[in-house]
Amino acid sequence: MKITVKNMSAGYGSSEVLHNIDLEISSGEKVFIGGANGSGKTTLLRVLAGIIPHKGEVLIDGADVSSMKRKEVAKLIAFMPQTSDMYFPYTVYETVLLGTYASSGNSFFGNSAPAIQYALKCMEDCGIKELMDRHLDELSGGQLQRVLLARTFAQRSPFLFLDEPGNNLDIKYKAELCDKLNKWAAGKTSDTDNSLVAVFHDLEQARRCCTRAVMLKDGQIVFDGDIRDGMTREMLLKIYDFDVASFIDTI
Repeated sequence: MKITVKNMSAGYGSSEVLHNIDLEISSGEKVFIGGANGSGKTTLLRVLAGIIPHKGEVLIDGADVSSMKRKEVAKLIAFMPQTSDMYFPYTVYETVLLGTYASSGNSFFGNSAPAIQYALKCMEDCGIKELMDRHLDELSGGQLQRVLLARTFAQRSPFLFLDEPGNNLDIKYKAELCDKLNKWAAGKTSDTDNSLVAVFHDLEQARRCCTRAVMLKDGQIVFDGDIRDGMTREMLLKIYDFDVASFIDTI
């Protein structure tokens, strides 16, 4: 399975954020999307997931994402947004169970036993099973982040798109997050190698979770390759206009 992007541009209203993007992501890859604030990282994820319109081509296994039904895309791509985008009055259990809809075909009020069991497993794996009856507005930022991750895993899609999954997590849960993502990325979904595409501000997390880096600046890809080459002092200075390596060394 492959996601192919050709001469793609996208934005919001009359403001174009991404310009002339060419990109290919194959099954089994672990891709870090990097860049400074406003460089287009979140917009890129949203375009690839078919959430916002675009110019040019965005193909999933040869099918135009714009012509696919939302549920068809959801079977292939699970997208976890930043927590600031989430304001649902549901319980933790209801939220994670919503993630099973694309794979199980069940309605919110008519979930199958296997779907329920899988949702419970995802909650347990993410350490939130004891919170299942709590409402989202009763959770801390870190707890909410783990709920959203559990819901994303529950979708059972071979492509996992994560926008700042380490937000609000303490050191322990950040380490556990990387372990969970690497374990998931080593597996398969419906005989398709799992693929991780993630935006991180924490470069150490990016290094632990990903092997390829796609770096954006001013809405364009300026680096695409081995993450070790994308994390050199010179490249980071070019991407962020700041001596990131020296800053990290002083922490």
